[in-house]
Amino acid sequence: MPSAPPSRIGSRSHLAFCLALCLTLPLVGALFPVAASAGGLLGVVVVHDKSDTPEKYLVETVRLLRNVGFLVETPEMPWSRKRAFDASFQQSLVEIGLSEGELRSKGATRIAIVGHGLGANAGLAYAATRPGVFALVALAPSHDPERNHDVFIADLRKAHQMVLTGRGAERSAFMDMRHGKDYDLSTTAEIYLSYSDPEGLAVMPKTVESIKPPVPILWVVGTNDPLSRLGRSYVFSKAPEHSKSRYEDLLADHATVPAESARMVAIWLKELWVASEGK
Repeated sequence: MPSAPPSRIGSRSHLAFCLALCLTLPLVGALFPVAASAGGLLGVVVVHDKSDTPEKYLVETVRLLRNVGFLVETPEMPWSRKRAFDASFQQSLVEIGLSEGELRSKGATRIAIVGHGLGANAGLAYAATRPGVFALVALAPSHDPERNHDVFIADLRKAHQMVLTGRGAERSAFMDMRHGKDYDLSTTAEIYLSYSDPEGLAVMPKTVESIKPPVPILWVVGTNDPLSRLGRSYVFSKAPEHSKSRYEDLLADHATVPAESARMVAIWLKELWVASEGK
């Protein structure tokens, strides 16, 4: 029986397909690794910004992290629009710890924190006060009580006076800042001080120095975010040095940094995770 004539599909089209596959494989490998391996599973706590909801600006980040096979928790923090600062900064770290516990109950062997704005600030504080954080991603980190001390000073005095006179659990109006603009925040004096004390745990330049041993940090700022002008020296350069840490700036504002950096975050964490397997 005579053999069939050569097919164009077996020559040019096949070659084109192979070329396309070769070009595609690096992207597939970057974003869709095998989730579980001998090294276990990575769990990621994603922490939202002030006056937001858990996934408002972080929806693409969460989607990609789950697509690469990581376990993800998105807790609603005390500073969400719904909760409106109903718990202290210290309590927020306890809540991140509860999310870590949930991830570990699902099989996570290591934990990373991805935070946006005030969520990034809390991520730094969590790593500084709890051992064993695998990696930190700080997206447009914000909330700067030491830099805003002069703006807050009258309300800080008011809150301290309320605490001294036994009214620390009483709600009142205090000044806070969001995206560079001040607004009235209704909360208790004790809770207000936990976030706004210029000597407290929410002071990023001081807190980041306490992260020991060094943890890899991906620090991402938007060029249109007012905080970007503070540069590396404000907080990032004060962190204990780690060879995998990176400082990146993007064409974005405070709100759009997470969406613009989502792929970068997923690939950076994936590369860290692959490099750590078997260690």
